[in-house]
Amino acid sequence: MTSILAYAAELPTLRLPASAYVAAWGSCAASGLKRKTVCAYDEDPVTLAIAAARRALAVAGNPDIAAVYVGATTLPYEEKPSSATILTGLTGAPAAVYELRGSQQAGLQALRLAAMEAERLPEGQVVLAIATDAPAAAPDTPLEHALGAGAAAFVIGSGPGIATLGPSMTISHESFGARFRRAGSPLLQDLELRTQDDRKAADLIASRFDLTADHLATGLPPRVAKRLETATGAEGDRLWPVLGDAGAASAPLALTDRLDQAQAEATITAVALGAGAAALKLTVDRPRPTSRPVAAQADSGQEIDYVTYLKHRRMLSSRFGDTL
Repeated sequence: MTSILAYAAELPTLRLPASAYVAAWGSCAASGLKRKTVCAYDEDPVTLAIAAARRALAVAGNPDIAAVYVGATTLPYEEKPSSATILTGLTGAPAAVYELRGSQQAGLQALRLAAMEAERLPEGQVVLAIATDAPAAAPDTPLEHALGAGAAAFVIGSGPGIATLGPSMTISHESFGARFRRAGSPLLQDLELRTQDDRKAADLIASRFDLTADHLATGLPPRVAKRLETATGAEGDRLWPVLGDAGAASAPLALTDRLDQAQAEATITAVALGAGAAALKLTVDRPRPTSRPVAAQADSGQEIDYVTYLKHRRMLSSRFGDTL
């Protein structure tokens, strides 16, 4: 039996209200967004990952880490493992590190592969799965308005824990110009071809995987999650309007929210959409809500105005090279 022994979420310090886009651009392209999480100048997916993982490991009693799986799309290096930097920030002990990138599925895929590795470990060792992201786009594009940030960490091991990990699946689907980032660029693009990729991906995973559960975790906008709610038979999380699009961390963050609220014996299905879909089911065994629920974190934080946001994202200066 492979279980989640501990988990934690970490959100950035700052919040940008949707009204800031209305004031600056005349409208907010992210319909339904109230405000989003924003990285300060000294925060990024690595710092968020370390913060989330430290708290999850502390809850688990700081066990021996055999491997670390990190799922993200915006790690700072293309060659040089940011996962090794994260591991160094957590412990001086050696461990294997793996990175999954390329789509919003990466965070849930990291959890899925960590569970597979944990099945082979001797008693007392654990695998750490981390989903972290801070996607960015050019400030004059509609895609940028919803982009947020965050991280979730899960300690995976054998034996009884908070929740037992069950079946999972990942499916690839060509997105034809929707949401991509070219090599060497820090910025997402979207050709806005209106190919309804999210709808197709949701239908694809629903047709091949039993999504039925008591709770649904996606981190998606309500209009997108609706199709998955119908297939699952459960109401989804409501994080997106107060958190934004956290990329590969969206579904894992939503999973921490569902774990905070679920009762014993409840089932949870987590789904991530992006160039296809990934799905993971689990059953809650011994509920143990975190001391810093992601929903409470999303509702807190420091609100800033649009110019301050651009400054923290280094979009008003060329001193740092490419915009972040």
